[in-house]
Amino acid sequence: MDEVDGMAGNEDRGGIQELIQLIKSSRIPIICICNDRSHPKIRSLVGYCFDLRMPRPRIEQIRGLIMSICFKEGIKIKPEAIDDMIRGTDFDIRQIINNLSVVAAKEKNVSSEGAKKDASASKKDVRMGPWDVIHKVFSAEEHKKMSIHDKSNMFFQDYSLGPLFVQDAYLQVVPHAAKGDEKKTLELISKSSDSLCDGDLVDRIIRSTNAWSLLPVQAIYSSVIPGDLMEGHFVGQIGFPQWLGKNSTTNKNDRLLQHLQMHMRLRISGSKRAVNLDYIQYIRDAVTRPLIKEGTDGVEKSVEAMTSYDLIREDLGDILSLTTWPGRKDPMSQVEAKVKSAFTRTFNKEGHLTPYADMKMSKVRGGGGFATEGLDEEGMTAEEEEALLEEDEDEDDLKKDAMIKVKSKPRSKKTEGDSTSKGKGKVTQGGNKPARGRGRGK
Repeated sequence: MDEVDGMAGNEDRGGIQELIQLIKSSRIPIICICNDRSHPKIRSLVGYCFDLRMPRPRIEQIRGLIMSICFKEGIKIKPEAIDDMIRGTDFDIRQIINNLSVVAAKEKNVSSEGAKKDASASKKDVRMGPWDVIHKVFSAEEHKKMSIHDKSNMFFQDYSLGPLFVQDAYLQVVPHAAKGDEKKTLELISKSSDSLCDGDLVDRIIRSTNAWSLLPVQAIYSSVIPGDLMEGHFVGQIGFPQWLGKNSTTNKNDRLLQHLQMHMRLRISGSKRAVNLDYIQYIRDAVTRPLIKEGTDGVEKSVEAMTSYDLIREDLGDILSLTTWPGRKDPMSQVEAKVKSAFTRTFNKEGHLTPYADMKMSKVRGGGGFATEGLDEEGMTAEEEEALLEEDEDEDDLKKDAMIKVKSKPRSKKTEGDSTSKGKGKVTQGGNKPARGRGRGK
C-alpha cells in the first residue's frame, strides 16, 4: 500500500480505518509506504504497524548503483560527473537514470562538461523550508555558485513568510565585507534596513492594489539586496519571526480597547486612541489604589469608580492587561485574596444597570471575545473563589459551634413562641398563632 499518507479527504474518507481493519483480519503481511511519517493521519495507523524508517540514500550508495548500470550498458562516464548529476536531481534515482539514458542516447562516451551541462539543464525544483532558505540568502559560500535569478528564487519559496525571516535574522549575521570594522558593519546594516523598508512599501502596494506583477521587485528589495550586503555567517540561532506574535498581540489589544470604548461611550467623549492614552491608566489607579491602601474599607470606592464609567467586572481584567507593561508588577497582585473576593461580591450585589447588553464574555473569548481569562461565569478568579470558600467554611464552623452551645443549654418549660401544642393540636411555625384543637398550645 503506497502513499498511505494520502488516504484522506472526500475522495478516500475512512481509508485509514478500513486499512487498519484489513491489517487486523489479514494473514498476509501488508507493507504500508508513506512519505511524511509525522503526518497526523498516520498516528492511528502506526499502532498497528512495525515502524521501519528508511533514511535518505547517501551519494556514495547512489554512485555505486549508477556506475554498475553504466558498466552494463557500456557507458563511459566519470564519477565526478555522476556526483553532479545526483546533486542536480536532489538524490532522485529515477530522474538520474532518466537523464543518463537521454545523455547515453547521443553518445556512449559522456564527458564531464556534457554531464554537468545536462545536469544543470534538468535540475529538479525542490521545495525548501524557511530555515534552509534563510541560510542560503546570507551564506557567502552559497552565493559563489548562485546567479541573481537563483537568489531571487529564494524569495519565491515563500514570499509571505520569507521577508519576515530576513528582517528577523539579518542582525544575527556577521558580514564578511566589513572585515571586522564596526563602522562598516553599521553602514551595511543601515543599507539593509533601508532596503527592507522599501520592500515593505512594495508589499503594501501589492496587497492593497493586487499588483502581483511587482513581486520580483519586492524580491530584490526584501531578499537579494539584504543578502548581498550582509553575506557572511550566522552567530546566533535563527528563530521564528517575532513580528507574527507582536502583530497578534496588537490586534488583541486593539479589540480590547474598542470593547472598553464601547462600554464607556455614554460617559466619555474620547476615541479609542484617547481611551488608551488618557483614561485607562487613571481608571486602573482609581480602582486598585483603594483596595491596596484601605483593604475591604476601600471596596465601595473601587466599585463606585467602576460603575461611574459603566464598566463590568470583566473590564477590569482588560484594563489591567492593557496597562501592565513588561517588567512591571500587576497592581492587583498586591491586593489580598479576601479583598478581591469582597470586591467581586460587592460589585455583583450592586446590580448596576449598563446601557449595553452584557453577554457572557467568558464564553465568547475563544471566538474573538473580550472576557478576562481566568474568570469564571460570576467574574471571580481562582484566588477569590478560594478565599470565598475559606470564609464560607469559617461561617459554617461558627454556626456549628452556636448549635452545640444551644443544645447544651437546659430546656425551659415553656417559652413564648413555642409552636407545639399538647394533645391533638396542630403545629405551626413561628409561634405567632395558637394551634387549633383541644390542646393547650401557645
